[in-house]
Amino acid sequence: MTRQAADTNKTSLYRVNLTAKQKEIEAIQEKYLQKGFEPKHLSIDGHDALLVYGSITNEQPDWAKHVNSLSDFLPPVGNNTSAGVLIIRLDEDHEFCYALSWGMGHITLEQKYIDTGFGLRFALRRADADQISALTTHALDTLPKTARMSVMGGTSLRSYGLEEIGEVISRLVGRIPADGLSSDVKPTVTPKGRKTKPPAKKFITVKGADSLGIPLAKKASALLDDLRFIHTVVETEKPAEGLEHLENTHPLQPKNPKTKELNAKLSELLQTGTKRLALCWPSEWDDEVGDISNFEISGFGRKWDTTVDELELSDLVDPLAATAPENRLQRLKSARVQGINSGSAASRAISGDRWITFETELNDERFVFHRGRWYNVGGAYLELLRDRVDRILSKKSPESLPPWPQMKKTRKRTGEEYIGPATEGVYNDHVATQTSGYYSLDRKLIYTQQHPRGFEACDILTPNNALVHVKRLDDSVSASHLFNQAIVSAEALRRQVDALEKFRERVRTVSNGSRDLPADFRVKEVVLAFTGGAAEAGSLFTFSQVTLTRCAQRLEELEISLTVIEIPESDELFTPPPAPVPTKKTKIN
Repeated sequence: MTRQAADTNKTSLYRVNLTAKQKEIEAIQEKYLQKGFEPKHLSIDGHDALLVYGSITNEQPDWAKHVNSLSDFLPPVGNNTSAGVLIIRLDEDHEFCYALSWGMGHITLEQKYIDTGFGLRFALRRADADQISALTTHALDTLPKTARMSVMGGTSLRSYGLEEIGEVISRLVGRIPADGLSSDVKPTVTPKGRKTKPPAKKFITVKGADSLGIPLAKKASALLDDLRFIHTVVETEKPAEGLEHLENTHPLQPKNPKTKELNAKLSELLQTGTKRLALCWPSEWDDEVGDISNFEISGFGRKWDTTVDELELSDLVDPLAATAPENRLQRLKSARVQGINSGSAASRAISGDRWITFETELNDERFVFHRGRWYNVGGAYLELLRDRVDRILSKKSPESLPPWPQMKKTRKRTGEEYIGPATEGVYNDHVATQTSGYYSLDRKLIYTQQHPRGFEACDILTPNNALVHVKRLDDSVSASHLFNQAIVSAEALRRQVDALEKFRERVRTVSNGSRDLPADFRVKEVVLAFTGGAAEAGSLFTFSQVTLTRCAQRLEELEISLTVIEIPESDELFTPPPAPVPTKKTKIN
């Protein structure tokens, strides 16, 4: 019995966006050409192609220097890494080329031309959902949260616990059917004296991310067939059933050409009155930051640097008014906002652009700037998200809360007085004083072993012990922070014995001993109370919707009901009582 070796080679394949008028050499970073990399024009089965090749030499690697710093001996070794990339345009009118990369060839490509997520798009269209061996996922509402999971031999996609909402894939490794590729050309096996047997169905392993790691043909004509097949799959096929939304939402690379255009649009619109521009909490705020008494703003210059009790969008955009529109975003990035607690830093100083969110359309696509990064949010994903959010918000609570009054306010910088909606803290205290059986727990943190910097159990506790979290929808998108707060509170009070006991003690303290939660108390209901906008998906920014769906899912897992209250607004002018004389804080620990 004889077998013929497969006529393919594992290759990293990229797609680079070059217009028909651009030359292939533009896809290569100039610095490598200046370092001696050689460009060579080739013909691949009648197609013009450009090969760029060279070596990256390090005559004295760092580890050798370390040895020398520890002794008198310098090992006489060096590194010499080869790199090659072959760029082919399948058709003259294509606005992109395919780039085959070997060794370190990929580092020579200009990042701004790389088609982000190309390899992943192919993998999602051909993936066998039961043979996934590795995934890299990102949670959209907490940017730094990245999970890399792998299973030896592969397993079902369901085994990875991938969430349908709020989580995206940036890399997938799995086995796919080799149908249509050179890898599928497997010679028949003919044992002596027997009839020829047709080959079994063949699978190959691919790695899909920005690049596509895949076996490609060694012969020129077969290679072009492989590229045409991959091109057809990406351009005409739909993702496998149930995976459609995974490619519709993805972060843009900093050098993506769209990023420059989107940044210019955002920079121009960084001003008061811009629709779909609002505050958001930076990803660092998803960790516990404790009790924040005020925010220190710096980097705008002496006139604008200040400390405020409550951060507002105007604190970040008003200082930009005199800046040229094209420079506003860069100036915002140079500013810093730091959380302060009793005069001491409670967080690091965080870049100003990480405190805003902005949504816009570009070429009929939805893009979201969130926590300092752009995302492309696809239509199918948006429909799925809106449908889920509307179902969550349709569950109304039997509870009701009094109307939200107006109050006199003073503009921080001008001293001008005006009438506006009461602050959330004032409203929560107002509810507690006006409505029997309701208690305000706003800003009254609970300190536990797992939460040494404290967490907020809720804004209002109702007579039937529902935890109410309150938010205005017209001033910021810190609703995301509210939803995360609801998750943290529910998990602590359900899973941590010391948290539950300290919560009971906090309620006794706030009620002056008149309210004592039963020993067997368990959180059964969480209420989200909104005003300043209808409780519907359209009132929430995209990533606030993402966080809400994750909140609802987690509460369901904890067997806690989630309901909604819409708080009516009132023209009544409310005068808050004088602030109490500061005393030493009571810390429940």
